Amino acid sequence: MAFQWVFGQESNKDLLIALLNELIPELHITELEFYKQRQTSFAKNLKNSVFDVSCRLADGTYVDVEVQVCPQNWFADRCLYYSTYCIQSQVNTGQDDYLLKPVYVVSINAFTLEHRQGWDGSILSRYSLREDRTHELMTDSLHFVFVELDRFNKKWEDIDNDKERFYFCMSHLHELDSLPQGFTEGIWAKLAQQSELAEMPSDVKIKYIRKMTTEIDKRAQLKYAIEKGLAEGREKGLAEGREQGLAEGREQGLAEGLAEGREKEKLDTARKMKAEGIPADVIAKCTDLTLEQIAGL
Repeated sequence: MAFQWVFGQESNKDLLIALLNELIPELHITELEFYKQRQTSFAKNLKNSVFDVSCRLADGTYVDVEVQVCPQNWFADRCLYYSTYCIQSQVNTGQDDYLLKPVYVVSINAFTLEHRQGWDGSILSRYSLREDRTHELMTDSLHFVFVELDRFNKKWEDIDNDKERFYFCMSHLHELDSLPQGFTEGIWAKLAQQSELAEMPSDVKIKYIRKMTTEIDKRAQLKYAIEKGLAEGREKGLAEGREQGLAEGREQGLAEGLAEGREKEKLDTARKMKAEGIPADVIAKCTDLTLEQIAGL
């Protein structure tokens, strides 16, 4: 499942909020905003960091989410290194204090992590800066949340909470031939649809987007054209003769209405796709608009 496509779009913000509230329930997230995902390295010889999804909450809290498929050495140190971007970027020149907004790094992994002896095998683990003996919190400014999907082995029928439903989706949804019962409504139906779309090849995805975004528009367009055609037909028919005028007016009005409706449909569809961050060349293929028209929206 392409995590960024499913959870990183403005139109799917509700999916991301639901997921984060399961992983970090104390934040009680009701709204968030996406921000630029590439963080520039402070050292010229070090690479920049790119998270799959980066967002900021209403109180200024930063949440960076990434998905890792393959294990690697020094994984924890890597996560710590990337967390410093959000921390250092908060201290501006001329600032007279070091008051920081909390930063949460969420790593969803398709593999298991190495833990110390005595680990209970939990799928979810969370870390913060605490005193070794009393576990007193040193600062609330840095937190790590790790999900180890390789530890999740429940069947759909055995799941009884939303957190595990998300685990199931991220682990298995892309490989199912049919959707489990319960994926036909609400947030789960949307998650299933977006996951399916994310797995499609680019050419198939374009066709799907075109179909998905025009079915409703076509119905609205037809209704609009009929209403406009009837209205113009009546007006012209009264002027040229009731019988002949009504027939000609309906025909011409319907044709004009359909033409105007098609153009409006293309523009509305392009605006929606542009708002979702879909590239202009893909929008052009889906709507038959020119790049100049799309740039002017």
